[in-house]
Amino acid sequence: MNFRLPPLPSGETLGWGLVGASTVAGEALVPTLRFLPTLAGGSRHAPPDSVALGIFSHSEHRARFFADQHAIPHAFTNLADLLAQPSIHCIYVSNHPRHHAQTVLAALAAGKHVFCEPPLALSVDEAEKVAHTALDRGRILATNYPRRGDPALRTLRELLADHTIGDLLGGRISHTGLLPTARQSWRLRPQGGGVLLDRTAHTVDLLRFLLRDEIGTVYSVSTQQLLGNEVEEDLLSILNLRRNRLLVQTHDSFIVAHTAAAVEFYGSTGTLTVNHCWHSHHPSELWLQRHGHSTLVPTTHKAPFLAAVQAFVQAVRTQSAPLAGGADGVNNLAILQAAQTSLERGQRVPVALPMRRATDRAIS
Repeated sequence: MNFRLPPLPSGETLGWGLVGASTVAGEALVPTLRFLPTLAGGSRHAPPDSVALGIFSHSEHRARFFADQHAIPHAFTNLADLLAQPSIHCIYVSNHPRHHAQTVLAALAAGKHVFCEPPLALSVDEAEKVAHTALDRGRILATNYPRRGDPALRTLRELLADHTIGDLLGGRISHTGLLPTARQSWRLRPQGGGVLLDRTAHTVDLLRFLLRDEIGTVYSVSTQQLLGNEVEEDLLSILNLRRNRLLVQTHDSFIVAHTAAAVEFYGSTGTLTVNHCWHSHHPSELWLQRHGHSTLVPTTHKAPFLAAVQAFVQAVRTQSAPLAGGADGVNNLAILQAAQTSLERGQRVPVALPMRRATDRAIS
């Protein structure tokens, strides 16, 4: 049965439950929830828009430490206990990727809306089950691809659609940087680790978003291993777009530290480049190059993670669209699966897209 919940009353604070005492939960999600404007016109005494009410971790020590560190009232070591709380409307999933699908399904079964870090699952079949479950239950499922909310990248998207640089000839996306020592744990192991499920996932989603197109074929090669030998650490790919047949080169890496990470598209009358878009410590910059001259294109400044959370909250309150939905999580995973097959076979591989964009609620 496919049904929709009525919109949440505008004056009710959204309660959040966090699954996974992760770095991103502590450094990004919790501060962002506190940054959201209060209800009732922003009055100092008005209730908050959103509040983190509980944290779940398999480790009791880690759960309680996280709760104390971030002033979260409740710590749980049983996921069912967290999901049973009626004051919790939304679940943020940032535990190990191998648990994502199971966690999201449990949250949806408990009637919660879900904001999930990618990947949505470790297999396309699992991801499809998750996405269709959200649709059947009428819950908002957002896969967190925050670069969709970056003002410079959103401006780039509109300029490409307006043919500001003429006929589009090609593009390059570089998503590189040394994997911090603190993160060199499960990200360097199978069943959830590797640059493919980490940085390439965001790269392919951004490409789909910017060009309003789907990826038809993938050819990927993996280069040297420096941090280990269990998963891919450096990936070069050529992606062929379905509708306009454009070829885009991508470079995703855990080991290349001293190169510019940027998004670039070149056309018949100019080139558009976004710098600093993969790093939170510096606002993105959009540049237009023509006839040997570079011009900074004015854009607003807004943290991409904040934009993603705000879109999710708006979706929960009004049944509108998050920045990226379940179908995006499914289709991105299908592209990554094709890239993995390409690595194994050494040849170009077609992408089989399981879900049409029209089946999901996401900003197109």
